[in-house]
Amino acid sequence: MARGDGEGEGRKLHRLPPGRHGLSREFVTRNQQERLIAGSVAAVAEKGFRDATVTDVSAAAGVSRRTFYAYFQTKEECFLATFELLEEHLLAAVAEAAASRPSWTAEVRARVAALLDLLKENPDLVRFAVVAPPAAGGAVMERNRRLLERLVEALVADAPEGRGYSQPTEVERHAIEGALAAVLADKVSDGEQRLAEAAPELVELVLVPFVGRRRAATAAAKA
Repeated sequence: MARGDGEGEGRKLHRLPPGRHGLSREFVTRNQQERLIAGSVAAVAEKGFRDATVTDVSAAAGVSRRTFYAYFQTKEECFLATFELLEEHLLAAVAEAAASRPSWTAEVRARVAALLDLLKENPDLVRFAVVAPPAAGGAVMERNRRLLERLVEALVADAPEGRGYSQPTEVERHAIEGALAAVLADKVSDGEQRLAEAAPELVELVLVPFVGRRRAATAAAKA
């Protein structure tokens, strides 16, 4: 699958020096686990959940299959661990972005910007967590739904109540989740990377159920 300019460089992984490198066991363990996580993202982005193999993940990580099985019993276990770490980083980035903003809509804009800043550094995260899961089904698809749900919750955290604000229904929240996934997937389609363009669209679709289309469009114009 083709990739946009500059993406290949971001997918290079540094290998541990061979032999008696003098690194602590804790460092080696953390390094290898993180490499396998990165390898699973790269392999799934290239081949999808079903076709990516343990060999593919290990090769992308620059470790042996034996090392893979020292940490994970199956590729599915590795994929789900990758979702956990990805969700942790995304939610942390979104939460930190909202500090000291003048209004809630400004907080939402900042959260969307932080999300896109993280994703545009590695579009394969979108391919792993958003594009590939529907074809996988099962636990992977369920994990995808949970990630999108928590991500939307983080983007609209502390939404005001009262005059001028509405609280979306469960159906509307699911619609936001689906629209968010569709926009992100579209911006990495055909091997291109256009995530930087997504801010106004994401801000508007997130805000509409809370403040109405006119106010959401005004906020989106500032994104």
